[in-house]
Amino acid sequence: MVLFSFISRFKVWLFNIFNSTSEKHFGYKSLISICFLLVGRRHIRKILLPVTFSVKDHLKNYPPLQYGYQSTLKFNEGKLYYFLSLLSSIPARNKDLINEEGWVPIHMGMARNCIKDIIGYKNYLIQTGVVECDHTYIPGTKSYGYRWSTPYREADFELKEVVCPHEDTAYFANEIDDVALQQTPYLSHWYNCKQLTVDPQAFQYASAVYQAKIQGNITWDNNSNTGRRKHPKIQYEASLVNLDKLQQHRYEVHIDSNVHRLHSVITNIQSDLRNFLTYDGKELVDIDIKNCQPYLACALLNPLFWKKGNSLSLSLYSLPGNIQSALLQQEVITEIEDFFSKHQAVDFQPYINKVASGKFYEEFAALSATKLQKPITRKEAKTLMFYILFSSNQGQHSDPLIQQMKKIFSQEIYPEVSELFKIIKRNHRSIPASKQHNRLARLLQNIESEIILRRCCKRIWDEGKQQVPIFTIHDCIATIPPHKDLVEKVMQEELTQAIGVSPSLGVETWGIAAVKHPELLN
Repeated sequence: MVLFSFISRFKVWLFNIFNSTSEKHFGYKSLISICFLLVGRRHIRKILLPVTFSVKDHLKNYPPLQYGYQSTLKFNEGKLYYFLSLLSSIPARNKDLINEEGWVPIHMGMARNCIKDIIGYKNYLIQTGVVECDHTYIPGTKSYGYRWSTPYREADFELKEVVCPHEDTAYFANEIDDVALQQTPYLSHWYNCKQLTVDPQAFQYASAVYQAKIQGNITWDNNSNTGRRKHPKIQYEASLVNLDKLQQHRYEVHIDSNVHRLHSVITNIQSDLRNFLTYDGKELVDIDIKNCQPYLACALLNPLFWKKGNSLSLSLYSLPGNIQSALLQQEVITEIEDFFSKHQAVDFQPYINKVASGKFYEEFAALSATKLQKPITRKEAKTLMFYILFSSNQGQHSDPLIQQMKKIFSQEIYPEVSELFKIIKRNHRSIPASKQHNRLARLLQNIESEIILRRCCKRIWDEGKQQVPIFTIHDCIATIPPHKDLVEKVMQEELTQAIGVSPSLGVETWGIAAVKHPELLN
């Protein structure tokens, strides 16, 4: 806030000098002109807009004060661009928010944190037929959804340079001055080098994949959380935004304060497009944990994990305070202790053996085929398992296959493990917190970030003498091929020590030759 106040006073001082008629200020004016140009240039952003839409023409045809804009503040074109930018920047930041209908949830409370009169711009855009709203709001669950109205939604889109000082910074203000990232140079250094680049072919490839999906030549992707399809155009628009940020070396690296994961443009962009990334001209290779979340859950099956003063390398008490406070409720701990008093380690061994093999999702796919006569892919099995792990105990999915597989998991193959998961996710009326079923998801994601970010990456930084470039995608660490063995060794050792079970790791080389649809490259 002090810095912001200083900048504001400095700009007023520049403005007063520039508009002064005093001769003593004449010599500063050319320099000040350059300063204003540089400051203005910093506010130029590329945002995605329909090729058929011109803000200037629209404002001329629909004067804001006559068409829904109400505010005590003067109308600002940059704020209008800011709201429109959210229609693509939010899906670009979180691909799980992309749905089949193209609605983009916008939390207006967050938007108002920096732009107090943002409602006026939203109302103006709706009243003049530029944007439409789904009029569906569920407190604590779903914000109102917005999207371009039909004439614009059906048009081609392009990235346009506009003056938009608020683009991204208002809605994602919590990412500014990320203290956690500043304290971990072994995570931020390789982004600061700005040697991570994207091949321009990625833009043409993304366009070709989009066209193929629309024409029915490629199946639409599904949302891993909901199982519902993602609209290809929204995916394509999000890809354009992220690819452009990579070209500009705007990696947007930050660590969230909820589950302490590191997020960046690399984690946000579609996995297939990562094949167009290189570091210092070199292709990248990634090492990831097979069936990661089920594997990490092995740590929870050790009763010592839940006991204070234990001798484990990793336990509940070595995780961040917000995760401890979410689980260290007496009601939760009492139920967990009672659970372990009734079970022995041998009860969990079949589950541990399967996840350690790295074939957990494959087993689920095979079970669906044999027990339900419904073949599914490994990817579909992973989506199904995520629902079992992270949905509420009372959750009922609209897909009968998922409901049936949930029953098979909890009653037939891993009843003891399922019972513990349910205890962790159970809703207690005496605990005021909402969405208590999120405990398990948050716990596993924190275990992941603790091991990958704060243990593996730190050790690679030290043992590699700060010469091993690495980039994380949650449970995966990417590096250049000469350092693959070191990264793999560190991950294997750190995960085994923390979880108590040796993991199965997968290695994948990124490169244009590895894209999913090579026939579309031309």
